[in-house]
Amino acid sequence: MARTPLEVREAVPADARALIDLWSVCVSGDPGASEGSSVVRLWEAPSLTEAAEAVRLLEADPRRRLCVATVADNVVGAIQLELTTRTPLHLSSTVIVSELHVDPRSRRRGVASSLMGVAAQWAEDVGSSVVYAWAPSASRDAHRFLTRIGFGQFATVRAARVRTLRARAVGRGSSRSTGRLIAVRRSLQRTHEALARSARD
Repeated sequence: MARTPLEVREAVPADARALIDLWSVCVSGDPGASEGSSVVRLWEAPSLTEAAEAVRLLEADPRRRLCVATVADNVVGAIQLELTTRTPLHLSSTVIVSELHVDPRSRRRGVASSLMGVAAQWAEDVGSSVVYAWAPSASRDAHRFLTRIGFGQFATVRAARVRTLRARAVGRGSSRSTGRLIAVRRSLQRTHEALARSARD
């Protein structure tokens, strides 16, 4: 019996429910998402309306793409692609891969490879010699796959809750930084006043 062919296409708002379900099953199966883990849990299922609107906005953004892999019209995988520059000092675009998800029941069937093929093609189209990819640190399968197809470790992506960041980083440095800023402003004001007096004299 012939296997149903795999197709990769751009996501549309009508895929919203299937995408929410895909994200939920992939994140819930991630050991880093378990309670008590040191990994920050960021996934919170959106409403169907929010997800559909988000996909609609992605459709209209030429620098971002959300693609899905389907088998018999069922979404079995997804990937997000984004065009950006390597640093703020570069003008040329490069492709960043994120949110590569494959339904556990459809893994080891070429789904992830087919999705990454879209990333490679887009990189060639825009003249990018490098593709960047990130995956949750606890997602061993994703990292094994990325390593197998040629990705090496380039950077570490970390996440923090805003309330934690404000309490531990911003809160500690704010008074000192504010003091320096006030001192600089006063110095500039004194210089301006001195120049104004010189001009009058």
